[in-house]
Amino acid sequence: AKLMRKLTESRPTLLNRSLFNFVNIKPVITDSSTVSLYVSVVERWYVWPIPIIKYTDLNFNVWWEKKEISRIDYGFNIKVNNFRGRMEDLVVQLQNGYNKSIQISWDDPYINKKETWGVGFEAGAVINHEIDYKNVNNKLVFFGEPNNYVKKNMFFTVFASYRPAYKMIHTFYISYNNYNYADTLFTLNPSFAYKKSVFSYLSLQYNFKLDYRDYAPYPLNGYYLEVDLQQSGIGILDNQVNYLSAYAIFDRYFQIHKPWYFAYNVTLSMEPNRYRPYFLEKGLGYAPTTLRGYQLYVINGQWTALFHSNLKYELIPKKIVQVPFIHSEKFGKLFYSVYANLIFDAGYVSDHVTYRESPLANKFIYGTGLGLDFVTYYDMVFGIEYTINRQNQKNFFVSLVAPI
Repeated sequence: AKLMRKLTESRPTLLNRSLFNFVNIKPVITDSSTVSLYVSVVERWYVWPIPIIKYTDLNFNVWWEKKEISRIDYGFNIKVNNFRGRMEDLVVQLQNGYNKSIQISWDDPYINKKETWGVGFEAGAVINHEIDYKNVNNKLVFFGEPNNYVKKNMFFTVFASYRPAYKMIHTFYISYNNYNYADTLFTLNPSFAYKKSVFSYLSLQYNFKLDYRDYAPYPLNGYYLEVDLQQSGIGILDNQVNYLSAYAIFDRYFQIHKPWYFAYNVTLSMEPNRYRPYFLEKGLGYAPTTLRGYQLYVINGQWTALFHSNLKYELIPKKIVQVPFIHSEKFGKLFYSVYANLIFDAGYVSDHVTYRESPLANKFIYGTGLGLDFVTYYDMVFGIEYTINRQNQKNFFVSLVAPI
């Protein structure tokens, strides 16, 4: 019984490393004192030259309100998973269109014999024709110059990760950012930044994750905890930047009685600085703090508390399909499942700085509705949701990630 429990735990551990589409562990008793374990896997395809066609707004639903083709970015991402066969990730991005960027990142999770320490870096430059400079009535207000760039950002981050156990990881970051903004932004919003258009600063960040989910892209059982602390500005390069932020996330998933499942999430975020420039402001509407029914809104604030919940019904259990005309198991063997969701989310954003222009701040808000999720291989989740919020606004939303 103990062995079978260990095998049950080992299968999702392998799946959540994003190396395999399928994992099967089969014990076979060979004699009275020996059990042989047969582990069979279907490895993923690792090299992805992914085209970039994306909207420039906070999410698809905000872009869909305007449907402006000119606000599309395009380019390509070359992503190499399991680089050199050591589970390293290498990503190179070249993007043109409304916003331009060039970025490279590399992550090696195991650099010592015990496989507990990892290192990586991310670097790049992003330039924008248009950015938001103010939040009015919980809608972002944008300023753009088609012939000039209103924002230029260069950044470099190095990090080290420590994984003392399979399901636990600590990550430490140090980052450098350089910003160059158009002077017009300071006329439109004097609180936009630090009274100057060019500045640089260093940041320190700590992130902790504890992951006991059965399948990270779309969990049905288990729990997940994440805590993040970040200090932007450490008294070097630019003494004016001094901003602390923190958040904590807890997810819980369990089966009520097949085919019924339930999941809930609690998110708390904190940005206690009394004064902070607009470009560093956070709150509801910025990842990871979102609330269904309010995808079209942004609520800035110093304190945010969110609750998400899903009552889930398994319409189509996981089915494995072999596509006859695709002979490679990496693509030809796929799975899919479909789930219906009853949604209820609630939240509160405390704001004592810009609340006069933010009617949704300092109020209890909630949204409910129905959703439908399609889950398939390569961590793909497609969802549609019909929601009603406290203001009795009804909307259809499209998502490309798991709801909780």
